[in-house]
Amino acid sequence: MMMMALENIGYLEGALGGAVMVYFLATIHHWWRDRNAVLMAWPVVGMLPKLLLNASNVHDFATEILRKSGGTFVFKGPSWFTTDLDFIITCDPSNLQHILNSNFSNYPKGEEFRQVFDVLGDGILNVDSDLWRLQRKMFQLWSTRHKNFVSFIANTMHHKMVDHFIPFLHHLSQTRLQVDLQESFQRMITFDNAILLSLGLNPASHSHLFQLPQLEYQKAFEDIHKAVFQRHILPQTLWKLQRWLKIGAERKLAQGREMFDQFMLRCISLKQQQQLMITNNNNENNDDEADFGLLSIYLEEKEKPYSTKFLKDMALNFMSAARDTLTSSLTWFFWLVATHPLVEAKIIEEINRCNINTTTCLGAEELNKFIYLQAVLYETFRLYPPIPFNHRSADKDDILPSGHHVRKKQRVLLSFYSTGRMEEIWGKDCLEFKPERWITEEKGFVYVPSHKYPIFNGGPRTCIGKDMVLIQMKVAAISILSKYSFQVVEGHDPISLSLTISLNMKSGLMAKVVKRCS
Repeated sequence: MMMMALENIGYLEGALGGAVMVYFLATIHHWWRDRNAVLMAWPVVGMLPKLLLNASNVHDFATEILRKSGGTFVFKGPSWFTTDLDFIITCDPSNLQHILNSNFSNYPKGEEFRQVFDVLGDGILNVDSDLWRLQRKMFQLWSTRHKNFVSFIANTMHHKMVDHFIPFLHHLSQTRLQVDLQESFQRMITFDNAILLSLGLNPASHSHLFQLPQLEYQKAFEDIHKAVFQRHILPQTLWKLQRWLKIGAERKLAQGREMFDQFMLRCISLKQQQQLMITNNNNENNDDEADFGLLSIYLEEKEKPYSTKFLKDMALNFMSAARDTLTSSLTWFFWLVATHPLVEAKIIEEINRCNINTTTCLGAEELNKFIYLQAVLYETFRLYPPIPFNHRSADKDDILPSGHHVRKKQRVLLSFYSTGRMEEIWGKDCLEFKPERWITEEKGFVYVPSHKYPIFNGGPRTCIGKDMVLIQMKVAAISILSKYSFQVVEGHDPISLSLTISLNMKSGLMAKVVKRCS
């Protein structure tokens, strides 16, 4: 018996030794074959190890690969269990134009996208076809029903500034305390603003909605985003196993999702009560706060009412997009302005030259005067797009303008972050923060097509909230910079990126507030 056992162990050792030798020889073969390749594909595991090693700086890692490979790269994932990590990544303008516009019908979000972003349900960010068209139509209806929609959006941000954020900055300037601006924007501006615009509810007037402190909801948002980001770099088999076992990032995602489901249901119930009161009172004032918010449009449908689940998904998508885009944009904008004194001086000069009263709400005509400020905003988005990447799935086999073959159902990642950093598109100074690139010699604004500047997507799925973000950013910038400046805390490194879907700073933006001399 012992001899047989020893003999079996010997066979096992021999088999293992043979497997190791085969893998070693295969590795040597792959190394020799791919020795000049941009990224080596290892036997069995493919290119996954290199991706995981660079996960903490994945956007710059992708940019470097795309720069070396001419703007498009075929990534090979592990050959075991799954092939969902075999994808194409591109920042090539001709490919972006092809996918987002000219061959749009062949590149829907797809089923894999829906699985990765399942937390978004049937909201506009996660669907195709009829549901997508319906929600775009409803947004357009919402934006046109208010006679002065631009003024309404501007007024909402103005009051948030005057009533809350400016007094907060005044206190910080007096005490000289350091503050995390990114966290402050989230806590005091973007979260409340997103609730008001999506649900038509002012959190300050309905504090009973928050069964937990707002910071808990902010953390839940971050946990959800981190888990969804992780799903992009792990094989589907692994993150689905985590979800089934209720461990790691998937456990936090489930907890955050449950928290927001309960919160959204409370908000919808309250909004339904408000709508009923408006109907009973025959209130025709469409600009009243109680009748504002995207949700109101859906609740007016009486013949075929929308399900509560659909209303929840719709509102959560809009709220998430409104909050994340604005938080990221504000943070990177004020960091860039604070670290480029000449740019800040030109913005202040423009505020003074436009001769406006910054204590009152600005209308569309006044906001349109700020050409240089808009250039700074566009340059901020170019280098630090709020949503740095997107992806599509091919409905059928295709060939991209770059010559790359796309298989049916294959995922194609669109790197907007990389597009803004390509020398072929923006010149040798592509990594410089240079707002002047957006202004013509005649002091007009430079037009760049969306396939070269895809920050707001492009084609039929161009971001419906683009103008809203620009209005909010201008109002916030003028309100703050006319009175205060920020000094980034020495030694604080805000460039580390958070591993989430939106482009946030991992360590926040620590700064001191300085009152501007009158």
